[in-house]
Amino acid sequence: MGGVVKAIFGGGDNGAAEAAERARQERQIANDRQLAASNRADKGGGGSARAPRGRRLFEDEALGELPKSLGDA
Repeated sequence: MGGVVKAIFGGGDNGAAEAAERARQERQIANDRQLAASNRADKGGGGSARAPRGRRLFEDEALGELPKSLGDA
């Protein structure tokens, strides 16, 4: 009788556990690929993320040096 029940309901071959593990691995690979594609798209801008520092942001190289007071300009 045990063999009949096993044949009908399919027990003991760990098929479901193996399928679940395979699906988990495939999902992890898909997630990794999606993250890598997102990272490549973010780097595609080519610009530097570093903020400018100090007075260089406001200096104009044509003037050379900023005036010391408003009347000197």
